[in-house]
Amino acid sequence: MKYLSLIVISLLILAACAAPEPSKAKQIADDIKKQAEEPKAEATTPPSESNETSPVAQEAISASTETPDEDLQKTLTETVKEVTAGNATRTKMYDFLDTFAKNVRSYQFKYKRNAYYAKGTRYKIILDAPVIVKNVKFGEMQKQFFYYDTIYVDRAAKTAIAFCEGHESHVNSQCTELDLFDLAYPASYEEYDIILPEDWLLANLNNVPSQIEGNKYYIKGRASIFVRFETNPALELNIDPSTGLIMQADLKKGSQLVSRNEYLDLVSNEVRDVDVEHRSKEEIPSSEAFYR
Repeated sequence: MKYLSLIVISLLILAACAAPEPSKAKQIADDIKKQAEEPKAEATTPPSESNETSPVAQEAISASTETPDEDLQKTLTETVKEVTAGNATRTKMYDFLDTFAKNVRSYQFKYKRNAYYAKGTRYKIILDAPVIVKNVKFGEMQKQFFYYDTIYVDRAAKTAIAFCEGHESHVNSQCTELDLFDLAYPASYEEYDIILPEDWLLANLNNVPSQIEGNKYYIKGRASIFVRFETNPALELNIDPSTGLIMQADLKKGSQLVSRNEYLDLVSNEVRDVDVEHRSKEEIPSSEAFYR
């Protein structure tokens, strides 16, 4: 996974030489537009009455704990083919993809008060507030209450596995009191599979912007490159010039804002492989103030 940038660049070269096939860029853009117009439920949804970890869910948990390199390369290959197939001309958006591929190995941001840490096809979510579920079975063990504050999402395996890691003191006390550490709970992949900053870039890679302006618009004090597409509704992107990642994406009808996706405090190249997989308390060195 540390060769993500080289893989993406190589795949773009190979895709440009491949035989043309129908592009799926519009389909990806439509999917993103639909997801943006229908926001997902907040993490603090009411607890369900009963949940049980089935054998199928256990297989999903196992799949999410390790993503082989060949699976990552296959996913990247399919993604790049979708946005480059049948297009011989590079749009301005490819310049941002080049920046992303060259400069970004991982990144982190805040979205709807939750913290996200992304690397490759996986990312970790630390929730602003824990979710509580009732009557959960873990094999022969049953917990009347299960708290989780951390979710590990694997896009290749399409899984979202939640843990009680106790990143805040009051949650930590519940994790400890109820002995919940290291219990893996299969959460809803659809709920936690959000639109990432790179998704907006890939979905609009072959679309020609109607407007591009740099060093004019600022997002929370950070300079951005403003890009607009005359779609319906219109799409406006504020792009970080140093990473090629989207900091803010707006859908507008005229002057009316339809939806907004903000990726705050965007930082690149600080997320490690171990940061996107669950570790037990014993596996975390004392130098890392992980459990507070």
